[in-house]
Amino acid sequence: MFKKAVFAAIFCALGVTGHAGTSVSLGQSAVLTGGEYTTGGGLTVAMEAREIGGKLGLCGVWSESTSMSVYTRNAASRVLAKGAATLNGEVVARDFRFLNKVRPAPSYAGAPANCIVINRAWQAQDAQAVLQLRIPRQKIFLTSSDRNTGPRVFFKRSDSTNPALKQGSFLPPSVTSFSSHKTQ
Repeated sequence: MFKKAVFAAIFCALGVTGHAGTSVSLGQSAVLTGGEYTTGGGLTVAMEAREIGGKLGLCGVWSESTSMSVYTRNAASRVLAKGAATLNGEVVARDFRFLNKVRPAPSYAGAPANCIVINRAWQAQDAQAVLQLRIPRQKIFLTSSDRNTGPRVFFKRSDSTNPALKQGSFLPPSVTSFSSHKTQ
């Protein structure tokens, strides 16, 4: 309960209010971004700006590779928390944890997306505005050794338009799938 209260306070401080349970189908023009883990696999975010009750709304989904390294297990929440969305260069939201998780797909059009409403009036030019999504490079796992040895795992931006489609491990998904989206 405390985590939800802190999360809500952060969104309010950023001028963001949410419609609890608001879910829409993602459109054809969603912007994709994401990155890859240095151990393999990746994460994709698909988001679009739309008018919701006369205000600016952001709706989207996220997805991760179905087969991931144990080092990246449960890392997505930390990665998404550092995301930022800009509309024509203006930062309109930080923290992508409101997004709905979906299975990796070649296209996210029609996917059930969660939305937030930004405390900013929708303007006619917002329909053609450039939405940019950024998720910075992050350390996921580092060993604390005085000899600086051991695994080092980072999340980094990717040139791929849909990094979640990449295989995350050479092991079969039955061994490395940790989410509810297991593959057959």
